[in-house]
Amino acid sequence: MNVREKALLEGLNPEQAAAVSAGPGPLLVLAGAGSGKTRVLTRRMAWLMAHGTPEPSIVALTFTNKAAGEMKERVAHLLGSRTPRSFVGTFHAYGVRLLRRFASEAGLTPGFVVFDADDQLAVFRQALKAAGISDKALTPKAVASKISRARNAGWSRDEYPRRFGDFVGTRLAELHATYEKELKKANAVDFDDLLVRTRGLLERSPEVLALLRRSVTQLLVDEYQDTNGAQAGIVRLLAGEARNVFAVGDEDQSIYRWRGADVSNILDFERDFPGAETIRLERNYRSTAPILDAAGAVVAENRRRLGKSLKATKPGGEPVTLLVLPEERDEAREVVERISRLKAVKPGAEVAVLFRTNAQSRPFEDELVRNRMPYLLVGGTRFYERAEVKDALAYLRLLRNPEDDVSFRRVVNVPARGIGAVTLEGLSAAAAECGSSLFAVLSALPDGLTERARKALVEFRDLVSSLREEFAAEDAGAAAAVAAVLSNTGLLALYEGSDDPQDQARRENLDELLAAAREHERSGAEGEEADRSLAAFLDAVTLRSDADDVDERKGIVLMTLHAAKGLEFDEVFLAGMEDGSLPHFSSRQDEDELEEERRLAYVGMTRAKEKLTLSRVLRRMVHGEWTSREPSPFLDAIPERALAVVDRTFGPGSADGFRGGGRGAGLFPDYEGESQETWAPPRSAARPGYRPAARAAKPAIPTMRRTPPPPTASGFRRGGRVRHPEYGVGVVLLVEGSGDGEKLTVYFDRAGRKKFVARFSNLVPA
Repeated sequence: MNVREKALLEGLNPEQAAAVSAGPGPLLVLAGAGSGKTRVLTRRMAWLMAHGTPEPSIVALTFTNKAAGEMKERVAHLLGSRTPRSFVGTFHAYGVRLLRRFASEAGLTPGFVVFDADDQLAVFRQALKAAGISDKALTPKAVASKISRARNAGWSRDEYPRRFGDFVGTRLAELHATYEKELKKANAVDFDDLLVRTRGLLERSPEVLALLRRSVTQLLVDEYQDTNGAQAGIVRLLAGEARNVFAVGDEDQSIYRWRGADVSNILDFERDFPGAETIRLERNYRSTAPILDAAGAVVAENRRRLGKSLKATKPGGEPVTLLVLPEERDEAREVVERISRLKAVKPGAEVAVLFRTNAQSRPFEDELVRNRMPYLLVGGTRFYERAEVKDALAYLRLLRNPEDDVSFRRVVNVPARGIGAVTLEGLSAAAAECGSSLFAVLSALPDGLTERARKALVEFRDLVSSLREEFAAEDAGAAAAVAAVLSNTGLLALYEGSDDPQDQARRENLDELLAAAREHERSGAEGEEADRSLAAFLDAVTLRSDADDVDERKGIVLMTLHAAKGLEFDEVFLAGMEDGSLPHFSSRQDEDELEEERRLAYVGMTRAKEKLTLSRVLRRMVHGEWTSREPSPFLDAIPERALAVVDRTFGPGSADGFRGGGRGAGLFPDYEGESQETWAPPRSAARPGYRPAARAAKPAIPTMRRTPPPPTASGFRRGGRVRHPEYGVGVVLLVEGSGDGEKLTVYFDRAGRKKFVARFSNLVPA
């Protein structure tokens, strides 16, 4: 071994060194969390160059520009600060390069443009309008999401009816055809085309494929578990008979199924590349043994995995803590208090609070602001600054003050009513002329408006006026006003019927705003200076928004589990370990989705270096109503030796049996005292029945089955097919409440998502 080879292998463990120095042929490096995968990938590139592989013939494909930049920097350092002449970049960037170079072979002209997401939605919006399809039944975002998934999976339009259902599938196929015509007319491609057309180019042009196989002799792929069908197809085609593919990934960290990633690609690597070698990197340099024991036990319950067992290189470590708390505000208080104690001892400690959805950030944000502790919300906008939340608040402010032109301008066309910039200019001119507010002008509309604009403005005026009549009074309750605004203005309906995760997150944020209003009212009911009004709620929100002007970069990090992938922190708090939160309720009927939820928990747990704290509550506000919460089934997998339970539910309690709810416990509750901390054996410390005394043999996928839920007293059950005289056949998505108050959410092929009170629904089993 020469000096350069020794330098490239220096500091590597035996498994890492074996991967870096492997011979030709396909190799899968299963790199567990914290096992040094980037070091292996970059040293492999340098190793190939050191052994005579021409730099331009090496292609390294990643998923983000940030990852590509880091790889380039590391390889440059290994080469003596010389930038490598290899391609190192994202799959999409490589697709652009090939499509520009072989445009005519791909059916394009060299000057094609790339449509972004907004351009894409605009085309789908027009296609829906031309087809006469209501955007309530199929929203542009839902159409774009479904078609994107289908294209990357390689489904033909003929398959859509089978994949999506007859009605929706047929419409999607028609919309897809219209969309492609518009792209061709504009000489444009979208982001999916950069992958799909590249794969098509390689499949249909033998000359191009042969040329690329001669020029690309080594393929390195980072995060192979995140590839979709098109990306994996590109890798297989470029590899050819030489099959020099060096794939690095971890099936246990495949968490992007919702955007097309297919864990099967890494699970089937040896099938796609017969004779492939697999090297497991199982030495973890990040976390302590109890953290790895807990996380590994959770993900080991998945059926679809290649399997690995992470071993800690760090000595010692505290057991993982499980906090059991009455409700979400107690959860936020407890977590923030623990962070405060940690920061008092270790001011420089890196701390993260992780949760399944962005909407869960709100109680933690409120509590951190109340304690004047700086924080940074990663991967999203602060709760009260999110567009959909600001829209709802603007409506509420307009109810309180119709002179508020800023709020008027924000919501007059939300949801879209056809009120454009020209109409607003006309209203502004009329308001300036008579010295009144924009809303006042609506009582006598100026001349020059189109009939459509005039009708839309009258409907908006009547909507706001009716809400003002009910909620403009000084003592109008905050929660009722928020609920009415969300329902009557169409803000909630704007995000219903969409399977786009962003739309689902926006809906959850609006639900969380209602929860904040209900929490505000609870605080008011307990204080002498009680003020449960909408006005007080809006004041509290405004003060909260302006309260924090500290340097966020030095604070606590709040983020979703998806955003946390690839990061690490000294201490991690993983909130919401309940059935319905993690795993998310949407995964209940799909074992593949349930496995991804388990991988998501694993990713979150393995972000912690020194200390991991899990938390769950006994009840949480969902859609503005209190809902009892069962513990996450994932907790059952954690071994007793790795877990210590802190039960906060049996201290001095309020009348409803839950501790907390002290004076001032509204939007910014005052924390009164410290409950007794109970350390006990994990199996007995939680609520009775929470854990079995002895571990029974578990099936591969515990707790959640495809067994349909039992029907309610009214005869309806979630997942059941029903028929409506106007809307046709549909499926029950959700059953809420009971008795006369039972409510149903049903999805109809013809009409999208609809809500009913069960006893007035006119629904019958289909």
